[in-house]
This record gives sequence, structure tokens and C-alpha cells, in this order.
Amino acid sequence: MTDGSWLTIGEACRALGISRTTLLAAEEAALITPARTPGGHRRYSATELQRYLGEAGTVPAPPPARPAAGPPPGAPDVDLAVTVRAAVRPRARALGAESAGLYLADADGLHFAGAFGVPRWLAQRLAEATPPPELAAALPATRARLFDPAASGFPDPRSTGAGVAAGLHVDEHPAGVLFLVTRTEHGLLPAEIRFVEALAEVLALLVGEHRRAAALHERLERVAAACADSR
Repeated sequence: MTDGSWLTIGEACRALGISRTTLLAAEEAALITPARTPGGHRRYSATELQRYLGEAGTVPAPPPARPAAGPPPGAPDVDLAVTVRAAVRPRARALGAESAGLYLADADGLHFAGAFGVPRWLAQRLAEATPPPELAAALPATRARLFDPAASGFPDPRSTGAGVAAGLHVDEHPAGVLFLVTRTEHGLLPAEIRFVEALAEVLALLVGEHRRAAALHERLERVAAACADSR
């Protein structure tokens, strides 16, 4: 790996010898800062990965990486996780929530994507841990599901209050789960639960648009590569 190279998330994981969840947890904790392509894909510089390890030259050689003099052209300034936190934070506070966050779904299951009111050490633990059954059950559900944070030990083993989880659906397919934990144990009123469900619908639109933009960018990259090969 050379200083001028940029790596995909898979290449970065192999270079560091860590899992995807550990790498994303390090990013959530601001220990690693990737750039973004126009389609929203992460790109990690070799210098950034070496800095994370704390010692240059200790990174195993990854697959061939794409050279670049700087961040990928047109890399957007806004990260999906940052945008989600910005959208969730004021709404969670309006409900008197202690914490709130989002898990996104892919072929491998649910993955922690960010939270409000969760310290960095806990965010890293959530990124590495299997989501609790309460969130898994909420993923396919069309209505929000209540849960007891103290009984489930989520998001922290010392959690108290009342919890609610609402599934996100993109094009009628499960795409993630929004969770919210209140400070009090009296639970949420029906109107507050509907508010959480509405927030989940808005976040689903955001996630859907992000995924469509990423898919479009990938198609454009394939077209560009095909054109280059035909010359």
C-alpha cells in the first residue's frame, strides 16, 4: 500500500486485518475519516490507515488500490450517518429521549449506523455486537414495537426507561430499524409512537435515495470502464 492510494471498505478491512463492523466503529468514533465518492462509497487513504495503526509500514499489502492525488473527485461533504444523526437528534429531544439511533439492513443482517445520546465507547460496542431481538423483530413489522431497555440491556446494560423500535421500508422491503429510548418508564403515548413511525418513514426515504444514488454511480462507473476498455 502506497501513500497515494485509496482503498474501498473491503480493501481497508483486509489491509488492517479487522472486520467491517470494527472499521465502521472506528469511523463512528472519529478514529478514521474516509472520503466519499459521488455515489457515497467510502474510500480510505493509505496514510489515514497507517495513522490509525500508529506506525507506518505495519499494514499488510492489500489488493491493487486505485491511485489518487487527493479525495475522489466530487466526493460529497455529507455522510449518510451524519445526515441521519442530524435528522434524529432534534426529534428525539422533542420526545424527551435519552438516546436514539439507526440500524441499517443488508444481506448480512442489521448493522449499527449511528446514534444520538450514545458515547463513543458504547457506539463501538453496538457496532461490534449482534442487534438485540427487539430490533430484529421490528425490522419486518409495519408498526412500531415497544421494548423494555432494562430487560433487554439495550442500548446499554444499565439502560432504564421505555424503548420503541420502528422498521424502515424502502420500496416495501425492510431497510433498517430506528430505535428510541426515553428517560422515563411511563412509556410513550400513542401520538408519540405515531411520531416515531413517521420519523422512520422519513428516514426510509433518505436511505432509499442514498441507495439509488449509489447504484446510479456504480452503473456510471461500469459504463465508463467499458468505454475505456473498448478504446
